[in-house]
Amino acid sequence: MKILFIHKNFPAQFGRFATWLAEQGWDVTYATARQGVRSADMRIVNFREHRAPSSGTHHYLTGTERAVIAGQGMVRTAISLQESGYRPDIVVAHSGWGVGFYVKDVWPDAKYVQYAEWYYNYPHADGTPYFKAQHPVEESARARTRNAPFWLDFSAADATICPTEYQASTFPPKARDYITVLSDGFDTRAHCPGPRDLSFPEAAGIPDDAKLVTYIARGMEPTRGFPEVMRAAERLLATRPDTHVVIIAGDRVAYGPQNDGPSWKERMLAELEIDPSRLHFTGLVPRSAMIGFLRASDAHLYLSAPFVLSWSFVEAMACAAPIVGARSAPVEEFMTHEEHGLLVDPYNTDEVAEAVLRLLDDPGYARRLGNAAREKAVAGYDGETVAFPRAAGFLSDLVENGGLTAGDKPAAASCTKRAG
Repeated sequence: MKILFIHKNFPAQFGRFATWLAEQGWDVTYATARQGVRSADMRIVNFREHRAPSSGTHHYLTGTERAVIAGQGMVRTAISLQESGYRPDIVVAHSGWGVGFYVKDVWPDAKYVQYAEWYYNYPHADGTPYFKAQHPVEESARARTRNAPFWLDFSAADATICPTEYQASTFPPKARDYITVLSDGFDTRAHCPGPRDLSFPEAAGIPDDAKLVTYIARGMEPTRGFPEVMRAAERLLATRPDTHVVIIAGDRVAYGPQNDGPSWKERMLAELEIDPSRLHFTGLVPRSAMIGFLRASDAHLYLSAPFVLSWSFVEAMACAAPIVGARSAPVEEFMTHEEHGLLVDPYNTDEVAEAVLRLLDDPGYARRLGNAAREKAVAGYDGETVAFPRAAGFLSDLVENGGLTAGDKPAAASCTKRAG
């Protein structure tokens, strides 16, 4: 089976699955805009955008024009592959960025699978109290227009997949009827419980006997609950002198509106009174260090607004870290309150702090929650034993039996199709 993955980045969402398929004997090619990457398991090919969007393009359509330009770049690479004799059976492309727009124009017989992550609605599902729309109609119109690349992909796709039920629920019913939910799959062998490795905390200046509260994100912004984490940290550090808080994130905005002025880190440090000797900003760290912190964590905070669930959340589950999570649909899909973790209103600082203190004060209870979270992560979302075989079965069935129509049930019984 010849499969082509297309993503602007590498390895991104497809890397581990692509490697696993290659190990199963599939012929795997990965097309990416990221330069200089190599893989022993698959062929890597590159595409590039030949120009930026025009300054004269309507601002609603700048993203769509950028997607078309990316699609043009990829189609040039596709034509080169075709001329060399390459004919994929399946193409899986990251939707919304244009990279799969013209796949069917080059390989009309290939099955095209659209990997869809998010549908923009208004009011924004991932909205926070920090930003108020000054022009709601314009915001709504902008959000509607941002979905144009999804619909262009959808019009050509033989199947559309989405990694979580919550993300699938953001799409309109006319699209959701055709969406199959397939988990990205997680490495629960690497992300697993282990002895409390104090080398990473010690390097951050944390005493061996300290209670450790952790937070992990790509950036520091309201979408991922950074201000709420900082407010909880102020309360916790004032209450518990034996506690240290570790922020593993870059000092930037990864999701949501960009800053004008001071960063969110600077804003929160100016607003709050926090003992700097017990608040540690590590920046982004290697995965081994992240796992080390999660294994040592006495309480892990995940206070994100409703949005695409962070991989680090499931990885924390797999490490059996005791989690205090936001009481929201994306989190509740993976975690039940008082069964796998504690769920709270992220904007209620007292509730967040009290949940963390509950874990710190009762290590046995925290350990039971963490172990239950790991069991769920392994049973439902492990890549090699659960998610990848399901996805491979779905793709194989797609080649054999054609695309889904509304009302069809995916061949892999554990793959869930959204009801209309």
